[in-house]
Amino acid sequence: MTIRSMKAYEMHADFCKLFSNPIRLALLDVFREGDKTVTQLQKLLHISQSTVSQHLAMLRRLGMVKTHKEGRKVYYGISDERLLKAYDLVDQIVRERRTAEAKILQASTPQ
Repeated sequence: MTIRSMKAYEMHADFCKLFSNPIRLALLDVFREGDKTVTQLQKLLHISQSTVSQHLAMLRRLGMVKTHKEGRKVYYGISDERLLKAYDLVDQIVRERRTAEAKILQASTPQ
C-alpha cells in the first residue's frame, strides 16, 4: 500500500471541497452552459451576489474556475472539463445509492 504525504492528502481534500457544497455543485451545472458573470449566476441560482462571489473566490483559489474579461464584465467558467466528468461520476454513484436505498425502504414497508 502506498501512503502519500499529508500535503498530498490535504490537496485532495481541498479539491473535494468542490463537491461538498450545494451552491458549488449548482455552479458546476450552470457552467455546463458556458461562462457567466456574477450577476448572471446570482439570477440563475437565486442567491446573493456576496454568496456567489465567496464561492467563486474559493474555486478560483483552488484553480477550478477561470476568468476572462469582455469590456467591464468578468466572466467565470470551468477551468477543466474533467471537473464536470468527476461531478457526473459522483452524481451517478449518489443516484444509484438512492435508488438502492429506496428499494430497501420500499421492501421493508408493510403492505
